[in-house]
This record gives sequence, C-alpha cells and structure tokens, in this order.
Amino acid sequence: MSVSAEFAGLLRAGRPQFNARVATARLCYPGFNTDTLGRFLQDCVDPLIRRVDPVQRGAVCSAAFDVALDLVGRELAGGHARGAFIQTLWQETLPALAGTLANRPGPLLSALCNALLNLEALPAARPTQWLQLLREQGAGLTDADALLQFGVLAAWRAGAAHFRMAALTAAAQLPDAARAVLDLPTGQDLPALLRVLEQNPWLLAPAGSHIEVGAFTGFGGHFAEPPQVRAGADGFLVKSGERCFLLIADCFGAVLMPASQEEFDGAGVQSGSKAPRLQGSTLIGASTQIELNLPSGGLQLAWNNYSAAVNSPHSFSICVAPWT
Repeated sequence: MSVSAEFAGLLRAGRPQFNARVATARLCYPGFNTDTLGRFLQDCVDPLIRRVDPVQRGAVCSAAFDVALDLVGRELAGGHARGAFIQTLWQETLPALAGTLANRPGPLLSALCNALLNLEALPAARPTQWLQLLREQGAGLTDADALLQFGVLAAWRAGAAHFRMAALTAAAQLPDAARAVLDLPTGQDLPALLRVLEQNPWLLAPAGSHIEVGAFTGFGGHFAEPPQVRAGADGFLVKSGERCFLLIADCFGAVLMPASQEEFDGAGVQSGSKAPRLQGSTLIGASTQIELNLPSGGLQLAWNNYSAAVNSPHSFSICVAPWT
C-alpha cells in the first residue's frame, strides 16, 4: 500500500491499535477483505488526511479508519454495486470539508456516509447533485452542526421530498446557503418565502413541470400491478397488489415510503367546486395546463390542496403535478 508520508506516519504510530481494530472487524464481518481495506485507505482516506491540519490529523485518521472498516465490512467500498457514490464522497467531497470534519470527525464522517447511502437508495434522488452541493456550498461552513443541517437542505434539493420540512428549518438557520442551494433572489424576504414553502411544495417549480413516479417491479420499480391512488394531507396513499405506500412529491423530487392498509383505507375523498380536472390526458388546474405522459383512457385523478396525482389502469406510473 502506497500512501502519503503524512498518512503513513500516522498508521505506523498507531499500528498496534489499528491492527487490533482490523482483527475485530474480521470477527464481526464474515469475508472481511483486508486488500479492499488497503485500497480504500490509499484511494479514499489518504486524500482526506492530506487536507487536514497537522494538529488534527491523528483524530481524523482514527475516526476515518473506523468508518473505513465498517464500509468495507458491509461491502460498501471496493467497487461493490451498493454504495457506488462512496468513493466520490471520500475522494472529492470530504477533502473540501476537511476543516469542518476535523472538529468532530467520527460523527460527521458516519453521518455523511449514511446520508449518502440513504439518498442513493431513493430511486428518483440525485446523489451526484448532493455531493456537488456539499463540495461547492458546504465548504464554507465551519460549524459541524451547520454542516449537518446543510446536508439535509442539500438532500431535499437533490430529490428527497420527505425532507422538505426539516430542510426549511435548516434553511432558516443558514440563509446564505439556502439562497444558493434553492436559487433564490437575494432581495426576496427569506422568512416569508420559507413560510409559503411550508404550505406549497411546488412554489419553486418551473411552469408546466410534473413528476412521474413508479414502475413495474419486474423493471426494478415498486408496483406489481397498476396502482390505486388516494389523496392524503401529506401526500398520496398508494396501493399496488398487497403493498401500500405514502407518495410525497414536490418541486425537487418524489419518494415512495411504506404505508399500511389502514392508512390507505383512511385516505380522504376530495370534494368541492375548486378542483383540478382532466381533459383527455391533460391536467387542467386553476392556473395550469399540463400534458401528461399517460394513456387517456380510464385516467383517475386524486388531489389535495396543492398537488394532483393522475394514474391509469393501463400504466404502472403515477404523474404528480401542481394544480393551483
């Protein structure tokens, strides 16, 4: 293993402790691959160590070594299909955050790795965008808690729609970062805008935009049969076969989360004169008209205060769009 002189010195100085940790990992993780660990230390941990202030390198090295053991043991490093973005995180993003990571290396390294893995598990999320936002905007944050808050804000921007409320709380604490991440004009009243965003999840959506969610399980999707959709206060309740989901969508993305049959059965029925409507495969709302990529026959429409969901008995997809 060929690493920088700085990292090699730290590994030599702590060799007994590091070797003991590897021995423990080999007991905890059947098939633990020490060659994969060596490559990860060289290719991914070393770039971070070189960027850390010499006074703080020891603590960062120790924390990074433990996280590396866990990633290798769980087969999330070394080219495995799971965790495909982990290498990019360590090689490109973490070095840009080195100054902040050094203040609380163990919790921050674990939190950022877990956040990336969770984001990667969302089919419609954009982990590459999250990594880029952290690298370009998060580098200016020197407080560890602020960096964690920024991670939530960036995850929402990268498609984790269920993080919207937590992200808006983070945005209120990080006004400059929020304006950059959300592409907000500098002269606009941020607190007032965030209050509107709490109610209207589509406020920042381009005109005519909509999101298509779902696919057949045979193609890696969630739905075994064309879904049924009902409106709920926080999104839409969806049933396909024996499985139920909560669908949350907004201007940045959509996620499907597990739900129960009871939640689906209890979903509300819409009424009232103010409502979206369908004309063929066109969704017509109060001030919108959106062409949907669904067959026009037998379309079904569900809506809540700001969102409309359209599904077809002949399709595994659900189209979600703003309608107000």
